[in-house]
Amino acid sequence: MRNAIVVVVAVLTLGVGFAPAATPKRANLASIARELVKSGAPGAVVYVRTPAGARAGVAGYANRSAHVSMRASDRYRIASVTKAFVSVVTLQLEAEGKLDIDDPVAKYLPGVVPNGSAISLRELMNHTSGLFNYTDDAAFVSDPITNFSRPWTPQELLALAFAHPPNFAPGTNWSYSNTNYIVLGLVVEAVTGKPLGQVLQERIFTPLALTSTSFPLTIALAPDFVHGYVRLPGAALIDISAGLDPTWGWAAGAIVSNARDVTAFYRGLFTRKLLPAAQLDELETATPAAGTYGLGIVNTSPACGRAFTHEGDFLGWQNIAYSTANGRRQAVVMVNVNYADNDRLVTLAEKALCRG
Repeated sequence: MRNAIVVVVAVLTLGVGFAPAATPKRANLASIARELVKSGAPGAVVYVRTPAGARAGVAGYANRSAHVSMRASDRYRIASVTKAFVSVVTLQLEAEGKLDIDDPVAKYLPGVVPNGSAISLRELMNHTSGLFNYTDDAAFVSDPITNFSRPWTPQELLALAFAHPPNFAPGTNWSYSNTNYIVLGLVVEAVTGKPLGQVLQERIFTPLALTSTSFPLTIALAPDFVHGYVRLPGAALIDISAGLDPTWGWAAGAIVSNARDVTAFYRGLFTRKLLPAAQLDELETATPAAGTYGLGIVNTSPACGRAFTHEGDFLGWQNIAYSTANGRRQAVVMVNVNYADNDRLVTLAEKALCRG
């Protein structure tokens, strides 16, 4: 309200013109990374890609016990940012006439999903299916040492979810559910006849030269892998990197990548290197029930205009990725801990996007 009054006064004051808007000062990415470390993260990466090139700010450690400093090129678990990749391959299959996202899931996975004849692929992709989120299962989350370290099949994850009734009738509401993307991954495999990791490699990783991106199904850590940490109440940070099997996230969150590759993916996506215009429009468009959530991507409006984003949280790593709608600017912020102040993480990521 105060800003509106100031504008009116300026317009009505004779002889006073508008001064040109000042160009915002470019953000200090290293300072943002240090701020995140100061507030509790072992390490942080802030990475921005613009038409002028890419630049990064890093701080802290990728491996605290070995005193290995964080590097912008280090790889980490991108968690739910995976969902945009899986949505893209699904929409590529639609563009090729191999499926329709408004088809019921039962058409591709008969008998697998309860009420599957009433749930569309679109409703899986935008979290309006009503399917219970398996990572909300009390038994699953009550014993993380056992459940997060053992290998899981997609079918076992679905069994956890389907032991619970649906949250609501399909298409009537919105509730974030990793179960949706486990089902979607199985649909992609059923339609292509290939493992999901191979599909992602052939359709996204290789075409975009994402050389640091993979879909691992084992715990093995490469030397350039950022260690992930958790802080238990009253305890020091615990390195849980070697104890988390990625299969518990599978199509909902198992991709490993780095900031360079994530921003390259977003740039390729929003400059139409991956999808035709019709499918890109589907990906971006949110239904009334879904609110701001499109298909594996979230509509948002930071200070620099319309953009798309998604967060990822994999019990030890937290990251958020952004792209402007025109694909000209991308930003990624990653910390290797479950960061308590999520609003602050969003604010800093938007600052990196708009002023980086």
